[in-house]
Amino acid sequence: MTRARGANALLGGAFETVYGTPPAEFLRLPFVSANLGEEQGLLEDDLLGMGRESQDPDYDVIVNDGDVVAPVDSRLFGFWLKSMFAAPVTTASGAASLDLTFSAQPTDTSTITLAGTVWTFVSGSPSGNQIQIAGTLALTLAAAVTALNGSAIGAIAAATYSAVGGTKLHIVFDTAGPAGNAYTVVVSAGSRATIPSATLTGGTNAHVFTSGALVLPSMSLEIGLSDIAKYFMNFGCMSNQMKIALAAKGKLNATMSLICQGELPATSAAADASEAVADVFRFAQATGSIKKDGVELGDITSGNIAASNNLDKIEVIRRDMRIAGADPAKFMASGDVSARFGDMTLYDAATGKTPIDLSYGWARDSHSLTFDLPRVFLPRTKRPITGPAGIQAQFNWQASGALGHAMTATLVNDQPGTLYA
Repeated sequence: MTRARGANALLGGAFETVYGTPPAEFLRLPFVSANLGEEQGLLEDDLLGMGRESQDPDYDVIVNDGDVVAPVDSRLFGFWLKSMFAAPVTTASGAASLDLTFSAQPTDTSTITLAGTVWTFVSGSPSGNQIQIAGTLALTLAAAVTALNGSAIGAIAAATYSAVGGTKLHIVFDTAGPAGNAYTVVVSAGSRATIPSATLTGGTNAHVFTSGALVLPSMSLEIGLSDIAKYFMNFGCMSNQMKIALAAKGKLNATMSLICQGELPATSAAADASEAVADVFRFAQATGSIKKDGVELGDITSGNIAASNNLDKIEVIRRDMRIAGADPAKFMASGDVSARFGDMTLYDAATGKTPIDLSYGWARDSHSLTFDLPRVFLPRTKRPITGPAGIQAQFNWQASGALGHAMTATLVNDQPGTLYA
């Protein structure tokens, strides 16, 4: 008998155009755990005059509240950020680049292929797409720079070329953004060049999510038990809370607390058979940092960050026993920072009742995620001594949006803004 297993469970997500109406196309989302689905409690019999035996219970309202624990990665976590803050503002932030590293002079007639155009190294006088092999490697690279920067070929002219250290040909795409990541590079063995990847890398967009949006999007989230071909569609889902814990090591996850309108009957096939799958590029706890006023804090042992939309369930009288929706109330952000007592930075800010600019962030290669809280208040706290080990203080902070957005999340990655539009 086939049994459902978590290892083969699937989660598909999509934003709804109409609240409570699942769309046709879904995105495959990685997840650590999920606890969604309708619940309907029983109302105990309260009749008198029917003897000592209880009568049949009645069914109460339908509730579909639950959590999804999602990995904090540089690409797909933007889906959850949109659900929490609404769609971001996207701008190009980083230009793609690559180094060709030469171990020695290229041999005669060897080639490098840049953006689909073949360039040939020649010992004689160059013509067309040829590069002259000069007396030294440094001079050969200088000739390559001159030829490439002077090329009228559109794909070649889209980048700028320079020689670095006498052994490297450096390529930078002229336009910031992920488009430059499609620029391909191929080297022949005779060129004596090596490359770290087959394309330029590092072209990024910055997606900026801000708190306080008047309207938040709703989602449909389908949980699939592929072992037994059963798929459960949760609709009208909205993100109420987001919690992320920081530590010195381990996996970095976010707990998204959701309020959903309902769940459709199970089906034997997924709503979107061609569900798109994006690569997961996960951040690690070890890459995290916490900064005060732009300066990284030392001796931080742990921390938490929490955001809440304080969704107000619209509980109305309706035959299907479901809510009519969930309206966002006041946005709140809070958290804590635990620090070894040896630096007075946080303590002085707390005792001085001075709001600080606090940020939590993680980075991996050219990708990053940063939560900025420009106006954070710290409470005055004790410094408990519980033994011979180091003394630690915990500051439970609260963020304010009195002078602007209480929280801004900036996700830098290689994805287009349309992924979160």
